[in-house]
Amino acid sequence: MKKKLEICVFNIKDCIKASKHKIDRIEFCKNRKEEGISPEKKEIAEAIKLHPNIYPMIRPRKGNFVYNSQEFFEMIDLITFCRKLGCKGVVFGVLNKKNEIDVEKCKILLDKSGNMSTTFHKAFDETIDVFKTIDELIKLGFDRVLTSGKAKTALKGIKLIDKLAKKTQNKISVMPGGGIRSDNINTFLDNKYLNDFHSSSIINNCFNETEIKKLIKRISNI
Repeated sequence: MKKKLEICVFNIKDCIKASKHKIDRIEFCKNRKEEGISPEKKEIAEAIKLHPNIYPMIRPRKGNFVYNSQEFFEMIDLITFCRKLGCKGVVFGVLNKKNEIDVEKCKILLDKSGNMSTTFHKAFDETIDVFKTIDELIKLGFDRVLTSGKAKTALKGIKLIDKLAKKTQNKISVMPGGGIRSDNINTFLDNKYLNDFHSSSIINNCFNETEIKKLIKRISNI
């Protein structure tokens, strides 16, 4: 199966830079300091003109992933907007107060997503039993899950990531993310069950196009 590279950007300026390169997807967020929240609708409309596979983050605020009625309505509204606009995918995750998957809310958001591809983001790492959680995500129909293996970085969480990938065997794509760079991605490329890779391509606190080129080269050599 083809290895795919997803680059995460936090503004239009970096989206323009990322779009110059042959990457498979762009996860489009804003507010890096808040670990990514939903961009504005006008920004999404601008981003979709730059790259064919824009995946907006659907996260109304920073903090936990338990959302009240108003916040959940905002998520529905933005997913509906993305679908009508022609986005190829969206990224979201909803938990309950026990830090378990909020199955009913996720079902609604998946239904609103229609034919768009869906990624369950790193709210996954907040759940207690990730093996139970990933089975639930498979049943719900998510296409992929972003994880750093419940660690600060994917490299530190690689043992759990490998276990999850081997357990699921591509029933859902386990996508490592969190500190993935050209100097460590080969560690993940060796796993035949890992096919999606997520990087913000940030070096010395700045978005780095040279790093994107290096990541593409590493993946292309597989």
